[in-house]
Amino acid sequence: MNMEQNQQPQPPVFNPQQPPQPAAQQYQPRVTASPTMDPVTAVKTCLKKYFDFKGRARRSEFWWFMLFVFVVSSMLSLLFMVLPAISYVSMAFTLAMIIPMLAALCRRLHDTNHGGWWVALLAVFMAGYYGSTFAMIGTSFTDMASSTNASEIMSYAEDIANSVMANPVLSTIMVVCSMCTLILGLVLLIFSLFDSNWGENKYGPSPKYS
Repeated sequence: MNMEQNQQPQPPVFNPQQPPQPAAQQYQPRVTASPTMDPVTAVKTCLKKYFDFKGRARRSEFWWFMLFVFVVSSMLSLLFMVLPAISYVSMAFTLAMIIPMLAALCRRLHDTNHGGWWVALLAVFMAGYYGSTFAMIGTSFTDMASSTNASEIMSYAEDIANSVMANPVLSTIMVVCSMCTLILGLVLLIFSLFDSNWGENKYGPSPKYS
């Protein structure tokens, strides 16, 4: 009986003089955010990286450049109401900004760890929309934009409507591509609002965190 009692496990002895061992702390890397990019630097960077679809771009770089394009386009549209000939300048500016905007969007997606194939898909839909639109109403729209006579504008508008009705295939391509561009654009808008990945990803080091 005494042997069985001696073989039973004894409770641990509490020693008040021995402090409890602290739990092991998990390693947390120190991450610091660099200052936000100012508007002038953002615009210069995006224009300098005109054809650069590689690397990463933080939110301040991307959105300041988008704001710059929007403001200049809006100013040219307002001037068009006074000077109809400014429409050619507005069109040239819009065409010139397509590539750097797509490049900046691609780098912004890379910064949120999304692939650039989203931008390629958007470019395909945009090309389908603008190509089919120009094939149907390109000349009539240009003449209408440069005209100041109300009767001529109405005549050009009728020509545009007739051109759309006479080309069901191109009009279908135009509608489908415009809807796909809108939906995909909303998806990419959400992606571009994400914060930068704090670490390095397969597209390069983080432009914000270090």
